[in-house]
Amino acid sequence: MGHSLFALPILSTAIVSFGLEVNVVHKWKHCQYDWESEQQKEDAINSGAYSSYMSIFIDAKRVNNGRVFVTAPREIDPSSPATLATVTDKTGSRSPLLHPYLSCKIQEIEFLLSLQIQCNHIIILDNGKIGFDQICNPKLLIFNLKNDTLVKIIYIPLDIATNRTGAGHLATPIVYYPKTCKRFLDEMIIFIADIQDSGLIVYDSSKKSIYRIESDFMNRRDVIVSVAGQNFTYTGDLYYASLSKNKIYKVKIKMLLKCPNKKEANKNSKLVKRIANPILSITTAEHVIFYSNVQNMSILGTNIYKKSDENMYYFNAVKRNINYKVVFAQDSKKLQFISGLKYSSYWDQLTYFSDRYQRFVLGTVNLNEIHFRYMEMDLVAYAKKQICFLKPRLPSLCFQYFNICRYDLNLHIKCLLYNSDEKKIDLRL
Repeated sequence: MGHSLFALPILSTAIVSFGLEVNVVHKWKHCQYDWESEQQKEDAINSGAYSSYMSIFIDAKRVNNGRVFVTAPREIDPSSPATLATVTDKTGSRSPLLHPYLSCKIQEIEFLLSLQIQCNHIIILDNGKIGFDQICNPKLLIFNLKNDTLVKIIYIPLDIATNRTGAGHLATPIVYYPKTCKRFLDEMIIFIADIQDSGLIVYDSSKKSIYRIESDFMNRRDVIVSVAGQNFTYTGDLYYASLSKNKIYKVKIKMLLKCPNKKEANKNSKLVKRIANPILSITTAEHVIFYSNVQNMSILGTNIYKKSDENMYYFNAVKRNINYKVVFAQDSKKLQFISGLKYSSYWDQLTYFSDRYQRFVLGTVNLNEIHFRYMEMDLVAYAKKQICFLKPRLPSLCFQYFNICRYDLNLHIKCLLYNSDEKKIDLRL
């Protein structure tokens, strides 16, 4: 049964609005690549490997050397010639052209939804699917950004990637490393969401182990989604987490590394906070949570701090009242569907990527209109206005548990939020 987003309960909390300007760094009318030749482009179109109407950008991230990476997953059909690309200085139709990242290798990555960057390495998950079809086994690929080389491949067995009935759809990975970057590849821990059957995959590099955790808190529900007046329903064979939930849970990393069964996972999942729905993307720095509201097409912030945590950094506006929310920006055109929201400790910025995904799902794409925007928000400047927190001492992690796959996009995010002091993961359900 579907649920209208506009019928979902909204928390009765105080809201502070600052109406900050949305800074658009890059924008595209449609997906355009830096082709080697016009013939290469024509061959891609004729073979079905490229379509301006079906190639969709989902996520973007600026790395330390200034390069911006963009993901273009093959979630509706195989019409994205490169699922991971970098933004070039060249333009076409007043938009920057994309160049496939390591073009000869990236063609083998079937489904890349989002990307994570830690310790100057880019970590990507290929779940091996195009639409509903499992083309190959899922795997993690890790590239060293210093020399752009593939340094590690981690294969995920299907009996771990799926549940007992063989159902599963892996999404965004998140990487946690307990010490320094010097032994990153040897000590990293990677968490991966199964958003079809509500599971969590854990890879421990120090033990070379990989296993699956399931919990009743990771359930799912059908939802009717409305974006800018266009509605579409979650139906079909794929399942996803429900938009109707508005809870933040936390669970200790130490407990997750013990490979708990479902009963133990349920017992150790602790409720932290309730926040408003619907939410599309979410990220965190220290105890401050940033998230997007798909109904109001805005970016907000809230906190989950404890009153005893006097040494933590928070919003000045919300430090005295845990029920406050801060509306950073609202824009009905530029913030329609924020599919990627990240905090960069290196740049001290919020970076976010918006698209008009509903147009591609409903077949209402107009190539004369802007459909994709990559945006950045400088938190240092806003901190001077006493809106934000100071620069965190340690980077926080956010795990976006969402599914964008063939007529089925999951606006509800389950998020693993790393608390650097308590060494806990906050699980956004």
